[in-house]
Amino acid sequence: MRHISTFGRSLWITIAFAVLVLVTKLFAQVDDGNSYITKAEFDAFLREYRSRSNDSAIPIMPPPAADKSLAWKKGQFTITPYGYINVSASYESEKSVAGDYIVYANSPDIDGKPAFFIDPRSTRLGVSVDAPGFKTWEGSKSKAVVEVDFQGSYSIRNRGSLMLRKAFVEVGNDMAKFIIGQDWEVLSPLYPQTLNYTAGAGTGNIGYRRAQLRYDRKFFVTQHTNWLLQTAMVDNVLRDGFNAAPAVTPNVSDWPIIEGRLAYTFRKGYTDCQPITLGVSAHVGEQRFDFVESSVRETRKLQTWSFNIDADVPITNKLRLQAELFLGDNLGSFEGGVIQGVDLTRRDTIRSQGGWVDLEYRWTDKLRTNICYMIDDPYNEDVVSGNATNNTARNYCHCIFGNILYNWTPALMTGFEVNFWKTHWQKYESNKVVPMRAGEPVRFEFVTRYTF
Repeated sequence: MRHISTFGRSLWITIAFAVLVLVTKLFAQVDDGNSYITKAEFDAFLREYRSRSNDSAIPIMPPPAADKSLAWKKGQFTITPYGYINVSASYESEKSVAGDYIVYANSPDIDGKPAFFIDPRSTRLGVSVDAPGFKTWEGSKSKAVVEVDFQGSYSIRNRGSLMLRKAFVEVGNDMAKFIIGQDWEVLSPLYPQTLNYTAGAGTGNIGYRRAQLRYDRKFFVTQHTNWLLQTAMVDNVLRDGFNAAPAVTPNVSDWPIIEGRLAYTFRKGYTDCQPITLGVSAHVGEQRFDFVESSVRETRKLQTWSFNIDADVPITNKLRLQAELFLGDNLGSFEGGVIQGVDLTRRDTIRSQGGWVDLEYRWTDKLRTNICYMIDDPYNEDVVSGNATNNTARNYCHCIFGNILYNWTPALMTGFEVNFWKTHWQKYESNKVVPMRAGEPVRFEFVTRYTF
């Protein structure tokens, strides 16, 4: 019978208690006599806000980190290029996967040698196109974004290829918006403040970018509080690496993956009205796998699902806490299960649980530091050979990192980060599971980033 490990129970009970205490404190700040406002009061609030703004409505999303002087006009369109040049230099005491950036540590039984990298391929380029929305939709605006970096497949280290990050169209106003195209999915929307390119993928931070049809709707409870409801149909991406396994063919299902998130933002009574946001999100879907053995084909439809909690809490004007937790099944394509979703030996899914917590302190407007703990813990009984064609698997991964970031100018940032990794490995041979040596590298990374 499948069950949650002792560690997992302790982790979720601790987080649930902390969230309960926080929510209690948040609602305790609301004056019961003024918790709700009338439509007339809300309309008056919007008129007052708009009278102080150059725009006709509250922005529906934060603008890109771009210098507006770079923008140019083409009829009713405003076209703004943005991006950054990012160069990282890193040294690790044991080889990791993938190397230039780290997703998990290699076992010394595979490759335990130290390594040094200089990588400019995380450089990012994008363009944002803004225009008016529909005349029949009051206050609406339209937006299109295309964004790429250079971390696509490559055969030679200095010949990185383009990778599509975003390509979407958005239409909406301050209360609602539609998104069509590839963007970040709604699951677990936060990310650790790390210099590492993957930002915790495979180590507790699930979620990625997918093609989607999405609708966001905001509901104001009071002038200072609101709920955000997000729903999406997303592309059924198959991340597990079965290309070298001729006996396994992954296929998408005949219906999309369904995602949703509900978030509560509280803007009163804490740290000069900086918003505190608590969210819950989930997804459910189905993936199909064809297993071929001795010319006999077996088709299995395997479910994928997750339940997630996210919290963004400014404790003071300088100290900020961000955290996420997840629990789910078949999460390889969602960056969970240490990038494993289906076990080839069992021909069944791999459950996993984990999360991360990041504490940021801003010493000055230019200097900030972060300390973070990340963990991804697949269920041991679900992992035999994982999805690797060499019968190896990962049944645990964690990382502790600390960094210091300094903005010399609004455009130029340098940062230094130290990571302590641990990844447990095993191998399936002679019909039994054999433990491998755990990967435990220490990684030092220095990054220079110029944003425009």
